[in-house]
Amino acid sequence: MSELYIISGDDDFARKRHARDTAAQLCNNPEPENDECVEIIPGDSAALKVDDLAALFVEALRTPPFLCERKIIWMRHHPDLEKLTADKPSAAYAELFSLLSAPLPPEIDVLIDGPGLDRRRARAKELKNAGAKMEICTAVRASDKAAVENRREVIENFVRSTGKRLAPDARQYLLEVIGGDSGTLANELEKLNCYTGNAPEITLDDCLAIISRTTEALSWEFTSAVVENNRAKALLTLAKLMSQKENGMEIRMLSGLSSEYQKLIQTRLAMKQLKVSRANPNSFSALPPEIKEQFPDNPLLKMHPFRAFKTCEAAMRFSGNELAEKLTFIRDAYRALVSGGGDSRILLEQLITKLC
Repeated sequence: MSELYIISGDDDFARKRHARDTAAQLCNNPEPENDECVEIIPGDSAALKVDDLAALFVEALRTPPFLCERKIIWMRHHPDLEKLTADKPSAAYAELFSLLSAPLPPEIDVLIDGPGLDRRRARAKELKNAGAKMEICTAVRASDKAAVENRREVIENFVRSTGKRLAPDARQYLLEVIGGDSGTLANELEKLNCYTGNAPEITLDDCLAIISRTTEALSWEFTSAVVENNRAKALLTLAKLMSQKENGMEIRMLSGLSSEYQKLIQTRLAMKQLKVSRANPNSFSALPPEIKEQFPDNPLLKMHPFRAFKTCEAAMRFSGNELAEKLTFIRDAYRALVSGGGDSRILLEQLITKLC
């Protein structure tokens, strides 16, 4: 019986890897690109136009296997699968869709991978009803708690495989600054392993030295510099961020600062709940069991003890009134930005001066 597999999503690395693994499984060959029973339509070829890909696919579907009992047609890395499921496709994709939505020849399996598939579209649902197996490889979103936990597990498994320790602040840095693309995550972790060599521990300094200077990494450095009252570093990082000229960058920076100061306020409240006035590295591992049972949802108890200590250490640098004042400064800067009341860089530089 023939099979139709469609693999899409915005995680480019995961999608391509999964497509190759599926092709290898279908032909029972770890190198499907070299298998004589696999016919590849090179969707990533710069020499072929999008409609040319559809024409080649149609021709392949209408050609029976040669020298093989069965053949696999792999549309490899199509640039945009929206072309296939659009409400008004081109003539080439309309013809291709009609072949894919009808029963496939029993001696042919089909694999398609590429971004752009919207399973909510009527034509995508029609393909699924015809028996297509659809899988979506989605990049991690900051708001997706399950995906973030999965990323944490990937990092922990990698570090465990190296036999090294990962400093708590380095772990938090990696979780916050490496984007959701699984390829980026794998690449950055491998770079980190090579950079640290035979060192027994991966530190925050190691991460800062070797992890790519992504927008997320620079934003983390900016927020950390401001909260640590390091005005010079905050201004330098601001210049780097502003040079990237990303839409909405300034608002995201203010949001990050606001979130960080609010976390410090919440930390002070959590410390008060646990009756911890001055934290030290052993404060949370040595808490009486009855306190832990009384406040199971206390955020400090859900952290690694060292990270909880460092979080408290940062919070205790400011009084409650100081934190409230800083949030007021950020609110005023936000209002000035959205009202267009001045140059955004000057407004942010003035904010840094007030906060630091």
